[in-house]
Amino acid sequence: MINRILFSLFLIISAQSFSQNKAEQAIQNLDENFPQEKIYMLFNKESYAAGDNIWFKSLVFDGYAGSNISTTLFVELYDNNKKLIDKKLIPLYNSEGDGSFKLPDDLKENIYYIRAYTTWMTNLSEDFQFYKSFAIYNPNSPEKLVQKNASEWTASVSPESGTFVDGINTKIAVRFHSRGENPSSWSGYVSDKENPQVHLADFKSFDQNVGIFTITPQKGKKYQLTIIDDKGNKKITDLPQVAESGINLQVKSNENNIEYSIKSSHLNDNSGSYKIIATIGNKLVYKARIKKISDGESSSIPTNQLINGILQLTLFDEKENVVAQRLCFVQPQKLDIQKPTLKNISLNPQAKSLNILELGQNTQINNYTVAVYDNSAFNNKENLLSAFWLTGDFTDKIDSPAQYFSTNRNVEALDALLISEQWKRFSWNEIIAGKFPIIKNKPEPYISYNIRMMNNGVPMKDTSVNLMMNGERSGSKLFSAPTDSNGDVTLRNMAFYEPQKIYYQLKGENSEAVVIPKIYFVPLKRDLPPNNFSLVKRTSGETLSTEASEAIEDSKFQRTFNEKITDIEEVKLKGRKESPTEKLNNELSSAMFQSPSETIFDFVNDKSLSGGSPDVLLWLEGRVAGLQIKRDGPDVDATIRNKKVDIYLDESKTEIDFIRGLNIANIAMIKVVKDGFFGSSGNSSSAILIYSKTGNTASDSDPKSMTGLKQFTLTGYDKQESFKNIDYSNGAMKNTINDQRTNLYWNPKLQPKANQPTKVEFYNNDTAKDYHIIVIGLDEDTRTPLFYDEKLP
Repeated sequence: MINRILFSLFLIISAQSFSQNKAEQAIQNLDENFPQEKIYMLFNKESYAAGDNIWFKSLVFDGYAGSNISTTLFVELYDNNKKLIDKKLIPLYNSEGDGSFKLPDDLKENIYYIRAYTTWMTNLSEDFQFYKSFAIYNPNSPEKLVQKNASEWTASVSPESGTFVDGINTKIAVRFHSRGENPSSWSGYVSDKENPQVHLADFKSFDQNVGIFTITPQKGKKYQLTIIDDKGNKKITDLPQVAESGINLQVKSNENNIEYSIKSSHLNDNSGSYKIIATIGNKLVYKARIKKISDGESSSIPTNQLINGILQLTLFDEKENVVAQRLCFVQPQKLDIQKPTLKNISLNPQAKSLNILELGQNTQINNYTVAVYDNSAFNNKENLLSAFWLTGDFTDKIDSPAQYFSTNRNVEALDALLISEQWKRFSWNEIIAGKFPIIKNKPEPYISYNIRMMNNGVPMKDTSVNLMMNGERSGSKLFSAPTDSNGDVTLRNMAFYEPQKIYYQLKGENSEAVVIPKIYFVPLKRDLPPNNFSLVKRTSGETLSTEASEAIEDSKFQRTFNEKITDIEEVKLKGRKESPTEKLNNELSSAMFQSPSETIFDFVNDKSLSGGSPDVLLWLEGRVAGLQIKRDGPDVDATIRNKKVDIYLDESKTEIDFIRGLNIANIAMIKVVKDGFFGSSGNSSSAILIYSKTGNTASDSDPKSMTGLKQFTLTGYDKQESFKNIDYSNGAMKNTINDQRTNLYWNPKLQPKANQPTKVEFYNNDTAKDYHIIVIGLDEDTRTPLFYDEKLP
């Protein structure tokens, strides 16, 4: 996937031109104007107790690569009755974001839901937004959660390509559906409804989701399917009515090609010509024209330039009516996914023991997400690959989707699952008819506001406004901004966490500023996904369920440890406190000159950076990915990936010639920003910000001088709680606490070390014998994921 690109292969089987090209034009319009984002989220645990923190890491994709569309993620927490409990605004950099929810101590025991979406996704169906349910336990709650013993299930039958035609031997996928978990195994048989005791075909399920059988139907006959689950429950469902004539599209996905065959029965000689189109997501990747269908017409699509993913083949008649459709997965036998290298692994299953592993060097990764779990308590039913390749594009529940991309995966089961699915991202009939989504909400770069300047209730149009932003440590910044024809000043591309006070000066005694957010949460309209739990009254003295007991013990341990740490100074807690570099950045740079996409070189606290060329331009060229310093005689220009870079010295824009020869010894900090920031000027989105040791980025403005000025407040992103990875190196607490943690290590932003492996250290709990290790990264150039998901040892 990483080194291959989508391509359009046009195979003309017939010399006759096809009279209609509306389908091709429609899919091109969809691809160019209506991208499809999807979200994957990783959590630190699978269940929680009241008072816990929920930590999460999110990745947003556009098709099969990191999304460049959205820079803000909206994450909401709901109870089982669809009541909004909490919400978080999360910045996305390089398609990644992380955050947390603090659960109230008195939160009632129940099933709760996380919903996540971007602004762009609110223009499309809510069904494709992210949803995940959690059990949250509370022994003080008057009711407790009980999992239903047996879920009511139903089964649906889906003929391959959606057609069931007389005389054509056809695959039929059988799909299970339930509110909870499906039965682990089941079997069935097909019979003529007039003679139900005679088995025409028998089959067993591949897994809890799907099974398959083949049958050659006969016109005039009616068929039924009898299904029996592993507990002996039986249900009967009818097969579709047999069509007297028609076409069946049969597909086989091989490693080197995708074979397709067009079977026909009793077609009219005047049926005309056909065309077959293949798409991956919204992209056209193959088209073939067929003058006339002859039974068994077959061809193949080479896969050497296709990527892993869902491919949809659609057969159209000459009037561009959809005749048959089939989904398949490209190269399920060979998953092309980068895998981070783990080396120097030292694991010790002893209680509270130190474990070490290293991540190999990879210059294309800005940061890793690393999570380590007690494998005995970890439920690996869904992962990045299953969300990336499967569940992110389908709305029906799929049990344990990660199994379809595991090492011992069953490619036949995945193919049967896709026969049972329908592509709902778009409808051919609708887009050919010109019915496309209505775009009401357009993404904004990070935090954006319109500030409407009013005087006596009337917008002040085309007026210059003096604004002052006051930072507690970086000082005050004064700037002037014009209002537009609506009387609005637009503040865009800002990234900050703490509320920001903006002071302003306008003529007129009755002037005021009205704050209009350009990014906002959108209420949920659809129902939350069903679950297989019910609430029953709790009785005094009863024993907690295993799941509740584990969640509550885990929570108690974290609280006890946090209390003990205040009494034992020698025990270190590796939390995400403000680092010296973060402190320096907050001291030197104002909110207008900060961005989630910034890379910081801290010369004050990292003495190793002082080596190398004393010239700042030469020093940067060797350390910033994609940066090129172009010299043409006396002329010098800076670009990042062939795009011009603006230069700022102490937050004042300057020419590159001004910093030529500037000595590294005189620099306190350098920041490289690739996605723009509010304080930028000009058309460039990239910038190099240099802060000198003698320069003072803060102005001499005294906050007292703002007395009498009017102000408004801007709300920023939600800052996550600090996650504390436990360190037993001192040993003072090893025997004082019963450690039953599920999550043994969590770091959503592990920064790779330059020119050396990146070390991960974590301590075991009291019982874990093996570990489940997840490592996720996103390649900065290809925008495709790296993924490691293994049990060790």
